[in-house]
Amino acid sequence: MTLGKRIRQFRLQKAISQEKLAEELNVSRSAIAKWETDGGIPELDNLIQLAKTFDVSLDELTGNMKKQMNENEFAPIAYSSYDFGNQHYDIELTGWNDGVYDISIMNEDKDFLFYRKMVKTKLVYGIIGKRYIASFLPTKKIADEPVSVIEINRDYFCGKPVVLELVKKEGFIKGLFDFRDDNYRNVVIDTFEELVLRLQFGRELNISEITKIEELAD
Repeated sequence: MTLGKRIRQFRLQKAISQEKLAEELNVSRSAIAKWETDGGIPELDNLIQLAKTFDVSLDELTGNMKKQMNENEFAPIAYSSYDFGNQHYDIELTGWNDGVYDISIMNEDKDFLFYRKMVKTKLVYGIIGKRYIASFLPTKKIADEPVSVIEINRDYFCGKPVVLELVKKEGFIKGLFDFRDDNYRNVVIDTFEELVLRLQFGRELNISEITKIEELAD
């Protein structure tokens, strides 16, 4: 098992999101993602801090273990079979795609999860592409009110200005050149169809490449 996989497994065992771990270590979330995908190796002081955070020895973290860890021991929640209830969640996406944190799930369809979150004092709604979910972690915070499964769907986002993000694909060298700049800020969705999303003024996007859509907070 690689160091990256060990970092990810210990993090999931502690139910810590990449964002929260990054804050604790005073590094960027992309640095955590890079470590977990073996695109880079933490410096020694970060390794020591990781071991302290996970409450394991440095040997266990780096792989000099007496017993082989079971790769499935710390599996994240499978969102497809989980009762969302009134819980808040941190959702991380595959690769270099940005996740969402401290959200409540409002609804789902075959392609997307629909969520809401507070941005300062405003309630904001968004969409996450299911196929790009890497981990799905409940937080300790409980939603203030019951979550309705009929409040929000794809039609809610039509005619509204949104930030739309497409999957960031792995580059020629893992960890390098794998950022995709095709993020659409302050665009307006015209219609959702079975396989494509149509923006105003005729632009079409493949539904399968959408990782996140979120209405603008201001």
